[in-house]
Amino acid sequence: MSLKHARRFVEKMREDRDFRNRAAQTENSESLSSFLQIEGLLFDQKDLVAAMAECMEQLELQMIQ
Repeated sequence: MSLKHARRFVEKMREDRDFRNRAAQTENSESLSSFLQIEGLLFDQKDLVAAMAECMEQLELQMIQ
């Protein structure tokens, strides 16, 4: 799996409204997995948690400044 892909997913969820809407319209974990595979974003839960933690750290730093 790929932390790089998980980072890209988190970034797209934050910045790309169309992508976010299409991801939200998936009906279950299987259809979300298929959507992500089509998008070329292959990662596991561990990578996603790490990418989300990085994102939260960046947001916290921005709030401090």
